[in-house]
Amino acid sequence: MPGSHLAGAPVPGTGVVGRDREMAAVAAFLNAVSSGPCGLLLESAAGIGKTTVWNAGVAWAAGRSYTVLLCRPAESEATLSFAALGDLLDGVHDRALAGLPPPQRRALEVALLMADPAGSPP
Repeated sequence: MPGSHLAGAPVPGTGVVGRDREMAAVAAFLNAVSSGPCGLLLESAAGIGKTTVWNAGVAWAAGRSYTVLLCRPAESEATLSFAALGDLLDGVHDRALAGLPPPQRRALEVALLMADPAGSPP
């Protein structure tokens, strides 16, 4: 986790340089996860290092044994309504679906092409 180190030096354990404030925000987010639902938004101009910060955060979360759900849809998937959802839940969909009420579970099963839709669309 970020600690006291020289400005401009890599954040310990990440190799991330010059993003102390952003890495501190990632650390604060990860610390808050156990207290309930929370979110983290990484936003800035293209090429500024968001992916580097994101990858370091994902590694930190995995190091804490958190379940990390992520997807990186390609532009070619833009017309596929639920492609990103399938990627997001890959490997955990059984566990994720098991805890849902039947209507939500059914909707996800249809969206993930695990079940045929019944009836007409709303």
